[in-house]
Amino acid sequence: MLLSCPVDSIEEAWAQVEAEWESEEAHRRFVGLCVALDRLPDAGKRYREVREADPSRREDAIKRIDTLIALATQQLQDTRVGPVTNQHKRTLTWAAFFIMLVLMGAGLLLLMRG
Repeated sequence: MLLSCPVDSIEEAWAQVEAEWESEEAHRRFVGLCVALDRLPDAGKRYREVREADPSRREDAIKRIDTLIALATQQLQDTRVGPVTNQHKRTLTWAAFFIMLVLMGAGLLLLMRG
């Protein structure tokens, strides 16, 4: 019985990038796949390898790495949790205070009439 080893989709996309280095669409598909699979560091690793090993593609690899850094930064910004504010708690406290005053005033009026 032969077990087929599933081919890593990142590997396939990178092979496509290597085959069509000048194709912006191949790079976009590769990076998009890495983002979708939450494997952006893998993309960075591939482009760093090109930067170090191939002087003719070094400048392009550096630009791609800068794009990856911007994407990673954006992802961090998107997942950042803002500071907790007491604004809602304060608003609820004031609303409860005024409702209490109205009820006390209504009760006082009922006591004074009776």
